[in-house]
Amino acid sequence: MAKVRVGFIGAGRIADLHALAYRDSPSGELYAVADASPGRAEERVRQWGAKQAYESYEDLLADPKVDAVEVLLPHHLHLPATVAALRAGKHVSLQKPMALSVGEADQMVAAAKKARRIFRVLENFHHYEPHMRAKSIIDSGEIGDPVSIRIKVVGGTPVGGWTVWKESQTWRADPAKGGPPGQLFDAGHHHAAMGYYFFGEFDRVHAFADLRKASGRYLGGSPAMITWQHRPVASSSVPRYGCWQVTSSPDMQVRTRYYSGEDLLEITGTKGIVWVNRCTADLLGAPPVTVYRDGRVTHHSDVETDWGDSFRGGGQAFTSAIAEGKSSASLTGAEGRHILATLFAVIQSATERREVSVAEVERRS
Repeated sequence: MAKVRVGFIGAGRIADLHALAYRDSPSGELYAVADASPGRAEERVRQWGAKQAYESYEDLLADPKVDAVEVLLPHHLHLPATVAALRAGKHVSLQKPMALSVGEADQMVAAAKKARRIFRVLENFHHYEPHMRAKSIIDSGEIGDPVSIRIKVVGGTPVGGWTVWKESQTWRADPAKGGPPGQLFDAGHHHAAMGYYFFGEFDRVHAFADLRKASGRYLGGSPAMITWQHRPVASSSVPRYGCWQVTSSPDMQVRTRYYSGEDLLEITGTKGIVWVNRCTADLLGAPPVTVYRDGRVTHHSDVETDWGDSFRGGGQAFTSAIAEGKSSASLTGAEGRHILATLFAVIQSATERREVSVAEVERRS
């Protein structure tokens, strides 16, 4: 079976992780790279072993050999690039968060429907093996009926890690390009998406958050404390709740291969608890997944803990879906839209100091 030929639209820092999906992929190959910075596309083609380099993504989209694209651009460019790719007949994987408004998200979903192509929003946390193991444990009934999820995010001073390019920091600090405060929107997409991954759609949220502009190396929106209720699910009569805490601790050292923040999870059920003890960094040095049930503690260490590997899994899931003729891949456009609306509900709640219904934001598009 021929491999799906993929083009990257954007070759910035995060593209290094997306490229991992195409090193030994059984279903896809990185064929082309487009980036507006002079010389960057050619450099990346040599680095990654791709075949074609373009400064214009329009030229990449005109290449008939490109089957699909990964859109890896600043947030304000997601809409035009995604719609253009779908109109060109390409399947699209879009970097999170989906758009700068729910209305923009609606335009993308409509373009995908018209093009009859796969359009998905990549949430690499959904392809991180400790998260996947925790979900399989929960789905097996090991902790009973899930009741609550607690997400703790803490940032500090990196010990190790990689360099974030200055240009990436610059556009993220501009609300017209990067959107609302990053801890609640850019990085925040990961955490809302985890609530969705484990418990489904959100109903209503309440947030306390510092909404001032980003300072130094930290994204704006911290500290924050967000709580929510999920919409009911047919499989359970137990209400499901969640909380999401964001803290910046600049004098705390964080061991990491990537960013200087850590993301920790605790999911409590009627019979037990699951903890995911590491993600982007390695703050605790503990086994990646721990389960408490019937007075016993079980550690799960037989999973891949390299956060970068989640991009490999996510990219290969995209090309596999195309190769197998599937009609969609996770996150679907509708799922990405719902998470986007939830993030805007969080920001509205923190701004207006009141509980906000996610449906209120979804209807406002």
